[in-house]
Amino acid sequence: MNKSPLNYLISVAIIAILWVVFAIFMGDYFSQKPNLADKTPESFANDLRIIFGIGAFIAIICICYWFYYGSLESTASEMDRAKRKWNGNFIFLIIVSVCLTVTLIIMNMKQGIQPQWFCMYFGVLSALTFISFWITSFLLSPLTVKYIPLGKR
Repeated sequence: MNKSPLNYLISVAIIAILWVVFAIFMGDYFSQKPNLADKTPESFANDLRIIFGIGAFIAIICICYWFYYGSLESTASEMDRAKRKWNGNFIFLIIVSVCLTVTLIIMNMKQGIQPQWFCMYFGVLSALTFISFWITSFLLSPLTVKYIPLGKR
């Protein structure tokens, strides 16, 4: 499973399945339960799907870059640099999930949505970004950087 292209395909499939579950299957729940002032639930669901999709797409880019970087021959001699790259990607994805949540808040300030819904949206964005990055890199990293992700040692 740690070989290309299988690790790429499995990672993309995991993130895509998470997006389908949260954006498509649960999208109606996430958009119809909060009280909306002006927007229709369908319009809000589309906004959620786009924001969740952006987060998932950025996570896919980060995990593909990690797999590419981890499979380079030069990476074996630069394990400290590889650890910094993994930590940088992980922190970047945390920042992405926070920024996308703030974007949702700003886009829907006048809708009167209760704060607990934004906490749930942050949880979904976390699952789509840094949590999926951690899981896929933990399970599918190339052999050279297999022990870099948090919790592997």
